[in-house]
Amino acid sequence: MNKIATACVVVVIASNATYVVAQNQLKTTLDLAVHGMMYNGAEISYGKRIIGADGSVEYIDLVISDPDGEITLSTDWIKGVPVGADVTFTVADIVNVSGIAEDAEFQFQIQSSGLGLTTNGLLREAMSTEDITVTFLADEFVIDGANPDSSVLRRIFLDTGAIGFDLLISAQEMFAKGALQLAKMDLVYDYTMEGKTQMVKQTAEATSVSFEFDIPADEDDALGYLDGSKLAVFSAVSGAAEFVSTIITDDIEMQMSGSTGAGSVLFEIVNGIVTYDVNADGFDMAVTPEPGMPFPQVEIGMGKLGIKIVVPAGAVDTPEEMSIDILFADMVVGEGLWSMFDPDKTISRDPAQMDIDIEAMVQIDPMAAVTSNDPLSFATIYNLDINQILLAIAGASIQVDGAATFDNSGPIPSPLGIVNIQMDGISTLADQLVALGLLDQMQAAIALGMIMAFGAPGPEVDQFISEISFSESGISANGKSLW
Repeated sequence: MNKIATACVVVVIASNATYVVAQNQLKTTLDLAVHGMMYNGAEISYGKRIIGADGSVEYIDLVISDPDGEITLSTDWIKGVPVGADVTFTVADIVNVSGIAEDAEFQFQIQSSGLGLTTNGLLREAMSTEDITVTFLADEFVIDGANPDSSVLRRIFLDTGAIGFDLLISAQEMFAKGALQLAKMDLVYDYTMEGKTQMVKQTAEATSVSFEFDIPADEDDALGYLDGSKLAVFSAVSGAAEFVSTIITDDIEMQMSGSTGAGSVLFEIVNGIVTYDVNADGFDMAVTPEPGMPFPQVEIGMGKLGIKIVVPAGAVDTPEEMSIDILFADMVVGEGLWSMFDPDKTISRDPAQMDIDIEAMVQIDPMAAVTSNDPLSFATIYNLDINQILLAIAGASIQVDGAATFDNSGPIPSPLGIVNIQMDGISTLADQLVALGLLDQMQAAIALGMIMAFGAPGPEVDQFISEISFSESGISANGKSLW
């Protein structure tokens, strides 16, 4: 299929003189495309071609095979209708796809209703600087195929419900943007490849993806994303989903199942600021080995996930704010995994938490990372605010907060400020791990000794508090000099 698409593009672009003559003549344009595909080895046949008074072209009983004969498309009819500068293509409700993969035959159908593809990229000079638009719509879009006897693809099913796709490419503005909307995504497949068999059934609610970006003229022009003269944005939003998967490798079978909440992803470079933002309303997953295997069922889950990282990639001249926010809330592990090393439940099963919230003023030079052997030349930190760092697991926790400024006049940045650390339940957890044989007694004693040396007992049981001070005279913990 890639060769077919390439042939179409090459013929259209390389035949400028003929293209101008054929402007707004759909028949001539499609003839050029068909001849170009056949010249490159594709096989194309049709029972009849109908040329309408409105300039439309319809192919009856169309069959297209790629040059290597690995894939063949066939359909009862496909029709293109020109309206002004646009051409709208419609197709029969069923398109048959067959071919060979891994020396095994496969086949499936593309079923649709109300399908239409409209573009203004055919009936005009290929080198035009006007915007090129593509719109794809369907009230229903389904891929469905089954061949239980196939050694490769025994089942494939995808149902997106209503689907819509829009694309705009501006050769004049060197800019592209697009969006894809799916009413749902129900997926089933069963295949074997390179000795691995996988069977999956998945259902997901509405999903949408959008993107926009400036098109760089060359490799050097791509640096415009960092200096703020160019932008790129990718975002995706998905609804809740459920899945069941069976994997068979080397005669070992394992089943995975789970569910995820609604989620979103954003990646953008705008005004030289890189933003990565991921959110999900939690997930649950279970891995079940086949009976007889010496492994229990493994269950893991999370209540909420959030990651947001903002980096001023273009902050070469002046400091700008960088931030890191990471939240893993209510992480849990099922009793099957716990029972492997703690069957008597001596360790707390409280959900684990990780919450990191850090801000800093930094000056970043991305090119320094490439051209310099000095890693410190990549970024200069002026101040750092630790709003919160929280790590909690198995009944123990560590919390950190504080702030510092940095003196960058020397060869190594020197921090000036205070960091507060609070530890709860650390010695209790250490004793439990030693009792279970998961931690060496000597290692535990050394770690606890350091905690007690630099941390003062807090008001609660098994609590240590430490104030780490960075000053011009050195580093101290609760008034005790460390450096």
